[in-house]
Amino acid sequence: DQRPEWVIEAATAQVAHIVDAGRAQHYDHAIEWLRRARDAYQAAGRAAAWDGYLTALRAQHRRKYKLMGLLDRL
Repeated sequence: DQRPEWVIEAATAQVAHIVDAGRAQHYDHAIEWLRRARDAYQAAGRAAAWDGYLTALRAQHRRKYKLMGLLDRL
């Protein structure tokens, strides 16, 4: 993508909107947004920041078992 920082911001905002609301039926959409964010982090040369983001997301939502299972397949 031409603007990875914009993609990161937009994608992580969408993930927060879905996951923070506990919308389990929409977690598959959150995973699609996470894939876009991951790719943008990599394109920006920020792989370590992606790892940190994902670790924080897992820690914050560790009791959402459906989400954890989907994250394992990312």
